[in-house]
Amino acid sequence: MLKVETAVNEVFSTLSPREDVTMQMFSELTLEVRKRVEGVTEADRQVTSWLEYLLPPREQEEFVLKESGMTTDPSTPSAAPPSINPLRRLVDETSDLIESPPFSHVLTRLLDAGFSTLVDQKIAQQAFKMPASSDVPELDAPRVTEVFDPKPVKLPIVLAILTRQAHSIGNGVPNEYLQAMEQVKDLEAFAAVVYSSNWESEISPINGDGSASFVQKDGPLGPEIVAADSQTLHDIGRGQESIVDIGSTSAFESAWGKAVESTEKV
Repeated sequence: MLKVETAVNEVFSTLSPREDVTMQMFSELTLEVRKRVEGVTEADRQVTSWLEYLLPPREQEEFVLKESGMTTDPSTPSAAPPSINPLRRLVDETSDLIESPPFSHVLTRLLDAGFSTLVDQKIAQQAFKMPASSDVPELDAPRVTEVFDPKPVKLPIVLAILTRQAHSIGNGVPNEYLQAMEQVKDLEAFAAVVYSSNWESEISPINGDGSASFVQKDGPLGPEIVAADSQTLHDIGRGQESIVDIGSTSAFESAWGKAVESTEKV
């Protein structure tokens, strides 16, 4: 929150509340805020750590479990009891996933989808009165460009719409922003790798040779993607440690690449 607030103050501090802003100006300022928060280049975004914002540090995990109602004994020992060992593994693997390059790539695409919904749709249509793309006639393009050229508006008009959209982002049902993010193909590929990874060995039967039996599911991605990537990961990490553990990034990268190819064919 503090990082975002600082970026917004630095970028928008030059504007006066009475100033007129154009659609292009607001888009460029918003993009500049994103660059300061997320990073300018792909390399910058990959070294940006999101883990501290998504998971608590290990020394605070017991506190989080207690506050969430999963544990009630205030004298819970620091050493995790066997009953939550699977949780320990899932948290560790989630940490590895969050710190992987594919996560940075997918996160950028999700934020692109979210900001496109906010700026290119909500702000453009409600503040600058631009028509939805489906409402623009296909013929006579030069005249359409002239008719629908967005005029500058007062900054408070944009801020009022942003305030309403902030409520929709946090509480909207159905949530248009989440729906837009769900359409990102790279998210499907990433989810296919996660869903069909060794995590399933925590709930799937173990074969006689000690390897996990991967379960084919008709999940939200469809049976084709999940089944294809289950076989991929079964071949890569069968009977071994998690493929997303540190030191096995190449296996995860390989599965990620194949998952991306699968979604592109769907």
